[in-house]
Amino acid sequence: MVMITLTLQQERARILEQIAQIDQMIRGHLSQQTYQLRRQGQTVTQGPYYLLQRRENGKNNCQRVSADELQAIVTGVEAHRRFTALTERYAALTEQMTWQQQTPEIKKKFRQFWRPTSPKRRSC
Repeated sequence: MVMITLTLQQERARILEQIAQIDQMIRGHLSQQTYQLRRQGQTVTQGPYYLLQRRENGKNNCQRVSADELQAIVTGVEAHRRFTALTERYAALTEQMTWQQQTPEIKKKFRQFWRPTSPKRRSC
């Protein structure tokens, strides 16, 4: 158990180092969109153009991104996605360490939370 905990602690430390290396990030989702215009009976597709979308204070906020801003926005959004994945992994490792330190009685009572589920066999 000590060896497993040490490994988990080392992985958590590596995650924190990776998080510390993230200098810039932008929350949100970048989407590519087009629109159609009708001109003299013909439909013309315009675009693409890009939107940065995110939820703030319960509202969906959108901002159009110009071509010269696009690369910086993409980089920031990807950095935030990486940050989120790292923090989720950190939380999972911390929870795993917490369950390993619990008494057998608590582990038995809350087995469904700390053990991976195995696929159930179907009856034929």
